[in-house]
Amino acid sequence: MNGERQSVERDGYPILANGFRPFFFLVGVYGAVALLLWLAIQVDSISAPGHWPGATWHGHEMLFGYAPAVLAGFLLTAVPNWIGVPPVRSAPLAALVVLWLAGRAAVALAGHLPVLLVTIIDCAFLPALMLLLLPPLIAHRKWRNIIFVVPLIALTLSNLALHFSVAGEIDVLPRDAFIVATGLLALFITVMGGRIIPSFTANVLRGRGEEPGLRNYAPLNFLAIGLLAAMVVVDAVAPLSYVGAALSLLAACAGVARLSGWRSRRIWRNPLLWILHGAYLTLAIGLALKGISALTEALPLDVGLHMLTIGAIGLMTYGVMTRVVLGHTGRTLKLRPSILTAYFFLLAALILRLIAPFLPDHLYNGDIHLSGGLWSAAFVLFLIVYAPMLWRARPDGKRG
Repeated sequence: MNGERQSVERDGYPILANGFRPFFFLVGVYGAVALLLWLAIQVDSISAPGHWPGATWHGHEMLFGYAPAVLAGFLLTAVPNWIGVPPVRSAPLAALVVLWLAGRAAVALAGHLPVLLVTIIDCAFLPALMLLLLPPLIAHRKWRNIIFVVPLIALTLSNLALHFSVAGEIDVLPRDAFIVATGLLALFITVMGGRIIPSFTANVLRGRGEEPGLRNYAPLNFLAIGLLAAMVVVDAVAPLSYVGAALSLLAACAGVARLSGWRSRRIWRNPLLWILHGAYLTLAIGLALKGISALTEALPLDVGLHMLTIGAIGLMTYGVMTRVVLGHTGRTLKLRPSILTAYFFLLAALILRLIAPFLPDHLYNGDIHLSGGLWSAAFVLFLIVYAPMLWRARPDGKRG
């Protein structure tokens, strides 16, 4: 034990002891602040940065700011566990954190910096993350896990396309970059959700003395991933096409089929689990809504995209963070009541945002502001509960 405590001291600040610590803290801060800034932009209290339209800035910061920070925190923690090597920590981790912060600052100062400089700084984060993740994966021949690099590259290219679109350099709508980025993040959830949700569920059921009895068929998993990957490719070349709509609907069906084998009805007493199951359900529903919106104008695309972003991405990232912090700081997997409240805040924020396009004009802004306020409140609660855990050393004296 003394040796472990000395190793913790040599690692320096606890916040830099593992990738999830600084990035999940920053996600908590930015998840709250970015939405409040967007609401302020909507009512003209502040202006969007530079040449960025307000809605485009909001979408960019959530898909290319918030989401990559969650990915970094998760992958920098999970990859070392997969291959049994020490995590990235201290100076290299601090440098990556600074790069993410530089990206947020560059976009915020877009009106005062050259467009190319803003683009380079903002788009450098994911390649830098890949440079930290790839060497141990290659050294240990973990070819199956290297596949995560492909969507990271694609997400970087989507970010580049969005920057050039906003600058008027290419004939691509920001909406199209958002559709592709949302699809790529949905692909991450499909892959990782298929790994962690059945595993966590089986562990909890065994802990109760129950036989898990989960059905997790490899062909169905490959089908779900393949359909979603194909949808992203089609959306990249022909957004809102009939082919993309068909693939989106088929991917939704595959998602429901996968979820049906994960025994969701047996885990509703465990909030740390049902938030993940619920997030995966919103993924399937969001894909279905996205597909339908490409086939008829009766359903706004906005509804499907927000089901995927607030629902699938928001609920899954929040649920994973609240579990990972507990598990990787040596604490019992027991949820605080305030975080359970935050889960319901996020669900309410989702419902309010989904109904917004169907409300009368005089109710629209109030609905959007209430939705955004609930989202921000959920992340404030996250910080109140989890920031002390992220900034302090593990109570058991172990590293990480």
